[in-house]
Amino acid sequence: MRTLKYAVAFMALVSTLTLQAQDAAGNSAAPRLPKHIPGLDEGQAGPADSNWLLNAKDDAERFRRIQIYAGGTYEQMWQIGYRYQQVYHAIVDQNWKLARHHWKKLRDVFNVALMKRPKRTPNAEALFLDGAWNQLDVALASENPTTAREVFLRERHVCMACHVAEDMGFLNETPLFRDTAGFPEN
Repeated sequence: MRTLKYAVAFMALVSTLTLQAQDAAGNSAAPRLPKHIPGLDEGQAGPADSNWLLNAKDDAERFRRIQIYAGGTYEQMWQIGYRYQQVYHAIVDQNWKLARHHWKKLRDVFNVALMKRPKRTPNAEALFLDGAWNQLDVALASENPTTAREVFLRERHVCMACHVAEDMGFLNETPLFRDTAGFPEN
């Protein structure tokens, strides 16, 4: 019990010290922009506070900050992975409305990702969006579990082939693709 009290006291002390960041002189550190995003200080017109966008010196800097904030395709690909899993589970559950909902949203999100990374558009459209995507859409609309499962597994291979074509094959070695390699027996 005594060890637990010391552990709790130590954790409280560490938390307090962490929350009270100090500079080298021991003074509370002033708010500042992160040093690992080049050019933020030079683009700042107002104080470093929660108005990170409004306090930029001009619209060009604001647009640059929005583009940094929007990032590459990682947020969209995370959402695509989530929706892909939801389609898989909806097929297992034979929840066709849910499967079609996520499948349509997946396409929309994919197009946003491609807007941000246009060099990936040719492979994504050729391998997935202009043909293979429609096949699963039709299979889901049929509400035939056997057809939906077969076509989903083909779509899985298309996704993985696109990753390889984009030199991102390491993405295929993840639980997302391991867990969707087949369907449970009825």
